[in-house]
Amino acid sequence: MPYPPFVRVSGRFTVEVSALVSSGSIGNYTQIATAKLVLLNGTAYEGVPIITGNSLKHWHSVYLVENYVSLGGKYANILCKHGIGLRGLKHDVDSFDKISKGSYANSEQEAIIDVCNDIHGFLIPEKQLKRDSIVEVSNAIPVLTEDNLENVSKFAIQYNRVVPYTVSKNLGEGQEGQGMMVFKQEHASVPLFGFAMSMDLGWILRPKYEGNGSIVSELPNKDDNVTEERKRRAKAALLAVLNLITGSGSKRARSLPIIGVQELMIVVSNVPIPKLVHAAFDNYAAQTIDALRIYASNINGAEIHVHCYSASSKPINGCEQRSSDKVQMHSHSSLEDMFNNVINETLSMMK
Repeated sequence: MPYPPFVRVSGRFTVEVSALVSSGSIGNYTQIATAKLVLLNGTAYEGVPIITGNSLKHWHSVYLVENYVSLGGKYANILCKHGIGLRGLKHDVDSFDKISKGSYANSEQEAIIDVCNDIHGFLIPEKQLKRDSIVEVSNAIPVLTEDNLENVSKFAIQYNRVVPYTVSKNLGEGQEGQGMMVFKQEHASVPLFGFAMSMDLGWILRPKYEGNGSIVSELPNKDDNVTEERKRRAKAALLAVLNLITGSGSKRARSLPIIGVQELMIVVSNVPIPKLVHAAFDNYAAQTIDALRIYASNINGAEIHVHCYSASSKPINGCEQRSSDKVQMHSHSSLEDMFNNVINETLSMMK
């Protein structure tokens, strides 16, 4: 049973001197996550820097709850508010001291009152309870062209951690001379990254594995309106995408990420649609729109809105196409205009 709205995202951004995602360390050397990428002509590139989908999804959940609370949301437990990915606790667990075996939800319907359990899913093995995440995020990888991959660079930056004399003199025999510890963190600069996301926001406050898919009938505070709560969560999830694409999916321990959005496509639909073509591929927008038109022409009552943003004056290839009865094209010169339109359309489709 389809429950709108269905939101799909694909886009590109530039990375400069950013630590991305750590994959491990050897001694005092910390590495970033890498992968092997292969072009259609068979050319392989080893050790290419990536940002894992797991990291992007984690940061989306962090900013989801921040936006949610800022919008007046009240149903987030202590782990959710602190950006800790251990899920399954009841929404009213508001202190670490109160966490025990009895803190875990006894049903999916009880668990999804908490916003993190609801949107990013949970698993409680002991009770055989789970919920699949309604937010899915791909790995962010460099755009798959020779020019782009040839210009990807990975390098280490040296950091110095100073140990005060009052501390170092008490470290033990042979340690009194230590005043500075040198360590290295890998960074990367990538001309163009591509990523993709999917959010089936119609599942907000709907159990997937219990009942018949009906929306939770009432909230613990009976004065809170369920429809308004669902829209609050959907809006927070969309705003979290904005946080994500401006650098928050990357490691921030040593320096804030340097990331600039270059292209962004967001699709809002009232019918199930395929995932967008990943922006690492050439002509991703044109291929995506072609697929969307096929779906729209074969589904009665389809209403699909395609929003495109480009940081340059040149539109994304494919986004210059004209609107049709079922596929409405929207070009934006600012992210503000884009997200305001996306949010309004998404909330209007929530049932």
